[in-house]
Amino acid sequence: MDELYIQSNSFFFLAGKKRKSDGSYRYTYDVAKNLKIIHEKICSKFLRIVNYPPYLLGSLRGRDYLDNASIHTSKKVLIKEDITNFFPSISKKIVYQIWISFFKFSHEVSEYLSELITYNGYLVQGAKPSSYICNLALWNREAELVSYFTSKGYTYTRYVDDIIVSSKKIISLKEKTDIIHRIYSLLGSIGAKPNRKKHKIMPRDSEQLVHNINTNRDTPTLPKKTRAKIKSAVYQCEREYIKRPNSKLYLNLYNSTFGRVNMLKRLHFKEGSLLEQRLKKIKPID
Repeated sequence: MDELYIQSNSFFFLAGKKRKSDGSYRYTYDVAKNLKIIHEKICSKFLRIVNYPPYLLGSLRGRDYLDNASIHTSKKVLIKEDITNFFPSISKKIVYQIWISFFKFSHEVSEYLSELITYNGYLVQGAKPSSYICNLALWNREAELVSYFTSKGYTYTRYVDDIIVSSKKIISLKEKTDIIHRIYSLLGSIGAKPNRKKHKIMPRDSEQLVHNINTNRDTPTLPKKTRAKIKSAVYQCEREYIKRPNSKLYLNLYNSTFGRVNMLKRLHFKEGSLLEQRLKKIKPID
C-alpha cells in the first residue's frame, strides 16, 4: 500500500480526449490494475453504501437521467446550470474533508484515501471513485440550500455536474436571480465554477429539456427528432445485418441501437416495443 500511496500518480494514465461543444476538451483516465483493485474496494466498502439524498441522481445505482427528467415535468419554469470541468475542479483538499468529516476517518486514513483516488491533486473523470466523490463534494452545504429551495416551493436536483431547479408557480426576476446567486455561491464554496454558456432559463411556453428529454408535459417525452433518429438507427441495423451479421462493427452498432431503443421504450412504450421486435429479428450471429 505504501508504494501505491507514494507513487499513486504513476498508476493513472490518459484513456481518452474528446472535444466538447464549447471547444474545450474532456479528458478521461484509467488506472493500472493494482490501483484499480484498491479503487473498487474503496467504492464497495465505503462509497456505494452511502445513503445518498434523493436530489442526487447521477452515477448512482437505481437512479438515472430519466428519473431526473421525471422530477421536473410540467413546471412553470426550469433553471439549468452546468458546472465547468467539475471533476478536475475538486481538489485533494475537498476529498480529504469528505473522508475526515463525512466518514469520520482518521487523518492518516483520510490522507491515504485522498492520495489514492486523486491525480496530481485533483479528481479525474474515469476513475471509479470519482463520480461518488462528486456526489459528496457538497455534502455539508448542498442539503441546506435544498431545504431553502423546498421552503420556497422549488425542486432541486443535481446529476453529477448538471443542476436543475424548477418551480410549479411563476417566479419573478428577483426570485430567479436569487436562485442563480445561491447556486453559484454553493459552487464557489468548493472552488467550482458554473459554465455560464450552458446557463438556461426555460419558461413553460418554451421547450423545456432535461438531458434532451422534453419535460413540458406530465410525463417526460423524447423530442420527435430524437425518436426519428432512433428509428433510423434500427433501419440501419437491418441493412447492415444483411451485409455483415457477424462482424464486430455490426455488433457494436446493434448494441448501441438496442440501448437507445430500450430508452425509447421507457418513455414511449408502444413505439419502443415495435422497434425492439424488429431488432430481435436481426440479433448478431454468434
